[in-house]
Amino acid sequence: MFISYLGSKMGKRLEELSAEDISLYREHLITTYAAATAAKKLAVLRRFLIFTYMAGATKVNPESLRFFAKSPRVRQDPAYNVLTEEELLRMLNAARAANYRDYVMLAVMAGCGLREAEVVGIRIGDFREAASDQVLLRILGKGDKVRNVPISPDLWRLVQRYVLLSGRSFTSHPDSRKPLFTSRVGKDKPLTTRSVQNIVKKYVRAAGITKAISPHSIRHTVGTNMAVNEAPLLVIQQFLGHSDPKTTMRYIRRAEELATRAYQYNTLPL
Repeated sequence: MFISYLGSKMGKRLEELSAEDISLYREHLITTYAAATAAKKLAVLRRFLIFTYMAGATKVNPESLRFFAKSPRVRQDPAYNVLTEEELLRMLNAARAANYRDYVMLAVMAGCGLREAEVVGIRIGDFREAASDQVLLRILGKGDKVRNVPISPDLWRLVQRYVLLSGRSFTSHPDSRKPLFTSRVGKDKPLTTRSVQNIVKKYVRAAGITKAISPHSIRHTVGTNMAVNEAPLLVIQQFLGHSDPKTTMRYIRRAEELATRAYQYNTLPL
C-alpha cells in the first residue's frame, strides 16, 4: 500500500523517499483509517523502512521514523469491554420484559458471537437442521465469507417461538427470504446496524451497567467466555469467523489475565 501510494500520489520511487513523504503518508493513514488500524499499518511500515535502509534501498535514517512514522495514540475501544455473566443476564431480562424481538436478538448475539452487520443480515431461511439435535445458522461474515454457526437447542427453541409469534414460518419459501429481525419502519425491512447499537445501549442502561458497552462487546464476551472455558483456539476462531488466528489469541490472553486475578472470586473470610 505504501509503495503504491508513493508512486501514484507522490510520483516517486522508493529510492527517492524522504522523511517528509513518510510524514504525508502517515497523515493519509490517520485521516483514512481508525487509529488502531493506522497504528498497525505504521508499525509495519517502520519495520519495512528499517529493512530497506539496512539493505541500502532507502536513505531515511531509522531514528527519524520515531517521529515521521509515529503511530497515533489508540484509546481503549469500548468494544473490548466484556460483560460478566450476571450483567448479560440483567440485559436479557430487561429486554425480555420490554420487547421480545430485542430479547431474541440479544440472545442470538450472545449465543453465536455475531457482529452487528451479521445479525441484521440473518434471514429466516438461514437456519438449517443438520441432524436431529443439531441446527446450523448460515452467517455471511466479513469479506463475504460464509460460515455455519452451531446453535444450542435452547436458542433454537427461542428462535422458533419468535418466528411463529411474528406470524411467519420456517417452511414458507417467501418467508425464508425475509429478515429474521425486522424494523418497525417499512414491511419486512431488516434492522440497521445503527438500530442494533441503539438497542444494545438501551438495555445496557436498563441493566444498570455503567461501563462502555457496544454490540461488539457482546462478541468479545463470547470469545472470552469460550477461552475461559478452555475451548481450543481453532474452535473459537471458526465459531467467530476470524480469518487470522492472531485475532483469536486476544481472547486467550484475556482469559489468562482473568486467571491471574482468580483470587478475587474467592470471597471466603480469612
